[in-house]
Amino acid sequence: MNKANASPILLIDEIVDDILLRLPVKSLKRFKLVSKPWNSLISDPKFAVSHLHDKVLRVGQIYAKGGPKPSLSLYSMDADGSNREIVTVNYDYVYKHDDYYNNPYDDNSDVKILGSCNGLLFLLLGTSKYLLWNPITREYKYIALDSSRREDEQGKIISGLGYDSSSGNYKGITVSHYISGISSPHDEDVLYEEMHCYVYDYKQDSWTEKKNNYNEFPYSLHSCNSAIMVNGVPHWCVYRRHGRHREGYDRLQIRVSYVIIYFDLETEKFKEVEVPEWAAEEVKFYLGVLGGCLCMCLDPRENSTSFEVWTMKEYRIVESWTKSFVISSPFFKELRPLCFTDTGKNQVLMEVEEKNEVGRKLIIFNLREKTQKTLLVDKNFESSVCTYVGSLVSLPRSSFSRRTSKRTREVKTKLSMPSWIK
Repeated sequence: MNKANASPILLIDEIVDDILLRLPVKSLKRFKLVSKPWNSLISDPKFAVSHLHDKVLRVGQIYAKGGPKPSLSLYSMDADGSNREIVTVNYDYVYKHDDYYNNPYDDNSDVKILGSCNGLLFLLLGTSKYLLWNPITREYKYIALDSSRREDEQGKIISGLGYDSSSGNYKGITVSHYISGISSPHDEDVLYEEMHCYVYDYKQDSWTEKKNNYNEFPYSLHSCNSAIMVNGVPHWCVYRRHGRHREGYDRLQIRVSYVIIYFDLETEKFKEVEVPEWAAEEVKFYLGVLGGCLCMCLDPRENSTSFEVWTMKEYRIVESWTKSFVISSPFFKELRPLCFTDTGKNQVLMEVEEKNEVGRKLIIFNLREKTQKTLLVDKNFESSVCTYVGSLVSLPRSSFSRRTSKRTREVKTKLSMPSWIK
């Protein structure tokens, strides 16, 4: 056929949609320039949500730089260690034009990943500034603090970010728990303690404090950690106390049991996920997600060096808890499952803390060949690691929303990787 007479190939809209949904986020950002219909389709929030499914998980770690020109750097890679890059955003322009954030966090302040959902990262800058950030679209949003929010929260803190599909709204959650060494003014035999729970409503752009007394929240926080996301809902491992902290009693004498709780985004209530009976009696474990399923990694029993990983095959069905695999090492102190790195589920990425070592490591364990590969060595205990997916999900415009510009530049590079990346 004569090329001059060849007709252009026309694709049915449904086929175009299906092709675009299979492409990586970075390609879609370029293809928005192809035509107005493509730009409209790719910019549609519904397309962004549909594009989230079955995408490659990435592992990210945040570091902050203070001073007159504060910045955030996200060091990220695919779960198998490939496609590594650094994304850095400078925030000096925002601080100069917003008196509320006139004093950015200093060099000694740290930044924590409080949670991730639909490609959005929920961050805590220093001690009192919150940020939502999509590192792919380069959009970010400062979250104003409620006037009743204490900036000097003490004790343990858990936090997370979730998406309420019933209202199409994002919600942030942070809980702090503090037990003092003095008696309660209401009961001299009971130690004074404070529990603060705040929920951030994205649409309302405001924090709400949830009143939780001991009977409504009979838990203590055994670590400061971000949420484990399953089915779009934040989960945490806490422990239930069987009694109140009383003056003159060692805290360790109060019998505890480890439980899994989650925050119902629709009702804004804390609820429990059942664990097997044998795990409910003073068995310590850390939560993770494998293959989209909630899992827990049990600490070794006495005189053992084996970490058992159990997976909940059917969500909230206690009978579905199944022992998936065992990792043994006399050098490991803590293990947290992050994700599988292959479709055959033979390789698993774990966050590892070793005995007599400072910091953490990211290690891929090959369950079939019984080998391991270290991806990252981080000697900074304050930095946090999370898994997320690259997404096109946009942040709705508001007075606190920003997109990187000439004044808030973003730098991407695959060169000059930090020394702690192996």
